[in-house]
Amino acid sequence: MLGDDLDYFLALAASRTFTSTAEKLGISQPALTKAIQRLERKVGVNLVMRTARGTELTEAGRAFYARVQTASRGLDEAIQEARDLGGGKAGLLRIGITPATTDFTLRALLPRLIEERPAAHISFTTAFAGSLMETVNRRDVEFAVCPVPERSNAALEYELLYEDPCRLMVNELHPLAGRDCVPLEELAEYEWAGTRKHEYTRAQIERAFTLRKLPLPRMVVEADTLAALILVVSQTRLVSMINLRSIQASALPDNVVVRPLSVEGMDRPIGIIRRAGYLSPIAVRAQELLREAAGQLT
Repeated sequence: MLGDDLDYFLALAASRTFTSTAEKLGISQPALTKAIQRLERKVGVNLVMRTARGTELTEAGRAFYARVQTASRGLDEAIQEARDLGGGKAGLLRIGITPATTDFTLRALLPRLIEERPAAHISFTTAFAGSLMETVNRRDVEFAVCPVPERSNAALEYELLYEDPCRLMVNELHPLAGRDCVPLEELAEYEWAGTRKHEYTRAQIERAFTLRKLPLPRMVVEADTLAALILVVSQTRLVSMINLRSIQASALPDNVVVRPLSVEGMDRPIGIIRRAGYLSPIAVRAQELLREAAGQLT
């Protein structure tokens, strides 16, 4: 019924500029404008408005966009399910992972999954836990392997895989590098490198400090990736945290050391998070491999 006009609207809503949308679609701007106008006539309301900063969706346009995205993903899932049922082991698998679960997930799934499903396409999306929750909610991935949040979302299903111990990470020249175990009270005296404010480990650290009525750690450097934090610790005397299963010890720089913490409740629960509903055969198999790998952790 709406045909290409609807696809053009989805592309415009994502990019928010007529110029870049027309270029990506390979059509002229006047043709794109006419397509949007035709769609607005069919729907009966204005969906977009031009502003000095580009293109904005109207209130009706935002509601329409959200509904169409959901319908579009539902159609994609229906097509994928039909292909799975008719095509055996082929399929598309989209998995969300955090920097801390990347190593575990890749080792658990590869190369077995691609050997078992040679016609499949596997896509990994890496982000911190908060962003991945939204990604799962939007059905942009079939499931995510990430920290299990304390507050659950009724629309999502959670399955615990393993507990990931949290450890202190410092440069070998740092005063704490030679300690067997470090109390939290002592960590309050040092400057830190950490993730962004609302990322899981950062929130976990600050909660522990608050519960013990300690001043929050002074974050001198913030970084969005584990690799960046490791490099910062390697180059400075800043204190940071690392989860034990997030990286192989051999992958750390020679001058970075990891030490235990004498703090309870700092271990991080890692699990599979997914929306209820259809899971493709390859997604089901991937989760079986993850459970198997988690059961072998010591």
